[in-house]
Amino acid sequence: MHFHKYPYISNFEFASTDAKGNLKTSLGSYSLKVSASDEGIFHLGISGKGWKVNDSQAGLSFKPSSISAGPKLEVSKNRFILRDSDGEVLLESAPRRFFGQCGDASVFEFIKEKADAFYGMGEKWTGLEHSGKTTKFWNTDVWGDFNAEAYVNGRPAPDPVYVSIPYLIIRRRGKYIGLLLDNPHSTFMSTGFKVAIAEQMEVNPEGELLAEELVSKLSDGRIHLGAESGQPNLFILVGPTLPELTRKFQNLVGTTPRPPAWALGYHQCRWGYESARDLFELDAHFTKHEIPADGLWLDIDYMRGYRVFTFDAKHFPDPADAISKLNAKGRRVIPIIDPGVKWEKGYDVYERGRKADAFCKNPQGLEYIGLVWPGQTVFPDFSLPSARQWWSKEVADFASHGIHGAWLDMNDPSTGPADNDQMCFDHGKKSHETYHNQYAFGMAQASREGFIKAHPDQRPFLLCRSGSTGSGRHTAIWTGDNYSNYHHLKTCISTTLNLALSGIPFNGPDAAGFGGDTTPELIQDWYKAGFLFPVLRNHSMKDTRKQEPWMFGPAVLKVLRKYVRLRYRLRPYLYQLFIGNELEGEAILRPLFYDFADTKGLPLGKIDDQFLVGPSILQAPFVQEKQTQRDVVLPGRTRWFDISTGKWIDGGRSITVKADRENTPLYIRDASILPLARVSPADNTFDGSKVDFHVFLSRAGTAGTEYEFDDGLSFAYAKGAYTRLAIEAKLSRNTLRISTETLHEGAGAPDFTVTTTTDIATVEINGKAARKVKAQGVPLGNYKTQTWRA
Repeated sequence: MHFHKYPYISNFEFASTDAKGNLKTSLGSYSLKVSASDEGIFHLGISGKGWKVNDSQAGLSFKPSSISAGPKLEVSKNRFILRDSDGEVLLESAPRRFFGQCGDASVFEFIKEKADAFYGMGEKWTGLEHSGKTTKFWNTDVWGDFNAEAYVNGRPAPDPVYVSIPYLIIRRRGKYIGLLLDNPHSTFMSTGFKVAIAEQMEVNPEGELLAEELVSKLSDGRIHLGAESGQPNLFILVGPTLPELTRKFQNLVGTTPRPPAWALGYHQCRWGYESARDLFELDAHFTKHEIPADGLWLDIDYMRGYRVFTFDAKHFPDPADAISKLNAKGRRVIPIIDPGVKWEKGYDVYERGRKADAFCKNPQGLEYIGLVWPGQTVFPDFSLPSARQWWSKEVADFASHGIHGAWLDMNDPSTGPADNDQMCFDHGKKSHETYHNQYAFGMAQASREGFIKAHPDQRPFLLCRSGSTGSGRHTAIWTGDNYSNYHHLKTCISTTLNLALSGIPFNGPDAAGFGGDTTPELIQDWYKAGFLFPVLRNHSMKDTRKQEPWMFGPAVLKVLRKYVRLRYRLRPYLYQLFIGNELEGEAILRPLFYDFADTKGLPLGKIDDQFLVGPSILQAPFVQEKQTQRDVVLPGRTRWFDISTGKWIDGGRSITVKADRENTPLYIRDASILPLARVSPADNTFDGSKVDFHVFLSRAGTAGTEYEFDDGLSFAYAKGAYTRLAIEAKLSRNTLRISTETLHEGAGAPDFTVTTTTDIATVEINGKAARKVKAQGVPLGNYKTQTWRA
């Protein structure tokens, strides 16, 4: 696979349209089917010779309907025009340049406007905004497929990486359009097609060579979305706002199932943890240092000779007993599961898989052999329902040891030095490219089914390295093997934001970096930046500096412990964001322009070192080495509460903040009510019924929210075992009046307190005077508060 070579646009023949609406090229006539849903989503499907079958397993939720209102799509007279509900053109092609063909390859072309900005594209390590980018979508094993300078320092940043979601967000004239290729084959995109030849000339979209003095006269280029093969299927979504677009896209590809609350805790991992003894030592350290933690992770060394679904008897003489004891302490054991199965007669997993005919074939019809950790290795063919069923049974048997989550790695698929082009699917009938990008999707789908078989009423937590469109229905994603440096700290923000906008809200990087030696300064900055990322897992590589929180001395430990504890204090808020994604498709981590509009003085579209956590929390971390101060943009016509100073700051402007070892720039939006956990600082237990509502109101007015809780563990909430509460706060002079309404009560009544700043003299709760009580839980920041109870 050539990662930096693409089908060249001048080799495409652009189709004409006949009287019946079919597309015609010199290779034949192709059926064009256009359909629309009442959500403002359009589907363009093209079929014919070579493109008869759509190999996608994404399972998109698209229901065509006949709509009379809303956006309109016209595909006629060899041209494409998309109009909004007012008739304004949102997106169009040039005449006779809408759809092109070059053999098995296909491309859609649209006119680019000069002020366009581009986002999404799934997982890209190349920044937040994607103007002028040409990129490919093909899941890679980054450390195996690129040189070290690329994946360590980003010179240049590796592209493509682990996750392929060919979804482009276009920001145009204040409105948002989404374009999704539902094609699992190797796809590509270009956001302004310009090619430099020997750095002397540029080529316009028509292919004409231009001298240097004419380059400035070029049109602003074109937008291309194409595939090297596979049936052309394009979905077009009209926002018009980014939140509306994101909700539509998330519901199209599937929202993220509500995770167990423990998945939103803190997780500790290292390549080198291999035994029950290692895990009990970790548990003891977390207890000793009073750091809450939910997940203790095992890398490949726990297995017997790296054989999947095994424990080394030397390291785990009784795995079920060890895991049971750790579960009782509130620590979940999360082992790695690789797809590669050792090619070994007598190995029971291999023998059962062979009997089920579950493994990928090579072109000769024999089992495809790769080279991974166990040596010569075969690979499950997750394109087959029967293979997924076999794998889910193996997972279920493995999970019966008391395991409730797994780390799904090497599913790009990574086959070591063996070329995976010879790995075929569907009993050898389908070429590798048909399911390469979907391989991790199938593994995650089957693994989730296996955990639910083993524990039918407990939500599993899966964390996967690779993925594709719709993977968020089955698994969270971590952004792969990164490095301990400030380059990776900064770029992890834009990477996770674009993944969040591309249907993968449950994601995050390896905190403090996987490869290389982290430093005290870096790990502090990383925890302060990432303590509210959806996934918070500290993971490091064997033979690097150990990076557990207590390995850097008392001063660093104090900072790291503070932010882990703060995550647990805010876990009910994070949990609400996940509920919002499951129910509505709402984003969790968000760029600033998700909730706020640009102003002339504050363009938000390229700010990639700040982000929002839901609608109420803004983070502006220090992500550059030895940075002593930074500018912070506070967007919107609102006020922001600085938790470091306890002061309100007017929004709609930029301020300068100095670096501080213990504090990070963290702001709460005015008129917010944050649900906080009422737990002791080192406690990792979750009880959603016991909550503290922290009210932020800077002046007379109202704030409101809804709060939902369940048992945080089971699927009972889906049968009504949840409680949902509406809370409203009204501030008049220095009196705060709280009113609540139970919207649904299936998990008992809430036991809540209310926290305010000290300028509040009296609080009434549901018409009765509240009394001051002792606060529970760590403070959010360096300001004085009061806690009240009815």
